[in-house]
Amino acid sequence: MADVRGAILRGTAEAGRLHRALDMRARIAAEGGRVDVFGTIVGLGVPLIFKPLDGLLGAFMPQPVPGVLITTRRPLTVQRFTGAHELGHCRLGHRPSLDDETILRRMPFQEGADYETQELEADAFAAEFLTPSWLVAEHFRRQGWSARDIGDARTVYQLSLRIGASYQATCWALQRHKVIERPIRERLLGAQPRVVMRNLLQGYEPPHWWGDVWVITERDQGALIEGSRTDLFLVRLKEQSSAGYLWSFEELEKSGFVTVRDEREAPAGETIGGAVTRCVTARSEERKSGKLTFRQRRPWLNRERPLSELTLAFDLYGPEEEGWSQAERRRLAA
Repeated sequence: MADVRGAILRGTAEAGRLHRALDMRARIAAEGGRVDVFGTIVGLGVPLIFKPLDGLLGAFMPQPVPGVLITTRRPLTVQRFTGAHELGHCRLGHRPSLDDETILRRMPFQEGADYETQELEADAFAAEFLTPSWLVAEHFRRQGWSARDIGDARTVYQLSLRIGASYQATCWALQRHKVIERPIRERLLGAQPRVVMRNLLQGYEPPHWWGDVWVITERDQGALIEGSRTDLFLVRLKEQSSAGYLWSFEELEKSGFVTVRDEREAPAGETIGGAVTRCVTARSEERKSGKLTFRQRRPWLNRERPLSELTLAFDLYGPEEEGWSQAERRRLAA
């Protein structure tokens, strides 16, 4: 029988050591975003290759030098978890490992978890490396979410996008960090992300449902949005249109996004002349990165200082394609 507690402690402790060694908590507090799994692997000098694997999500080979292989046939969240799992094998000095779909179904922190010790350690490392409590707390702070909000599947879904984990993994992480109790976790797991996405889009039907739906607000000022080329973006910003101030979204088109809906919502019971919410839905089918700045100004006074601005960076290169990772390609290009 495996020493379950010892394996979990070794895995989580090593994840924490790596976070501290890379000063990851301070970086994310300053820039936002998620734990950079692939950049970490590359930065540690470990070869990382993506291939269309059959029957496997990933592999770790310690000889002749440690190396990691990850499938291209799964979404970015699965690629990220697989990468964290293989990084755990590497950091913990494990034997070669060929990892299939079972790594997505195992629950190392649940009672009764009893399987091979090195797999327990790698699972615990991956969970802690990707979804540490401080990362969850940082996004709660940035978004202004309260304890009441976290019982809403829409909130948990948006949290999952920002920390770069699946919706299901985020629910389990919230219980593990004692943010929610088991009954709430079970209720949240009963919600289907596809249904949540449909509710957010309010009748708009995208060409396909391969991507995610990001809700962008003033709370995302200065954030880094890391997603996939098929993601959709629902930008919701307060607008003082009664005073002549309008949000400009010209940079969406310049950056290759397509605006599929542009509406204004007045708050229920609001008197005439109050602020409305500008709701713009945009999508892109291209792999790209860049920066967007939206400005709220009076259109006939272009030289006037904007009433407000929202600037954010985006990276939509997921999921990773065959060959070197984007992190490695950027390193070589630099």
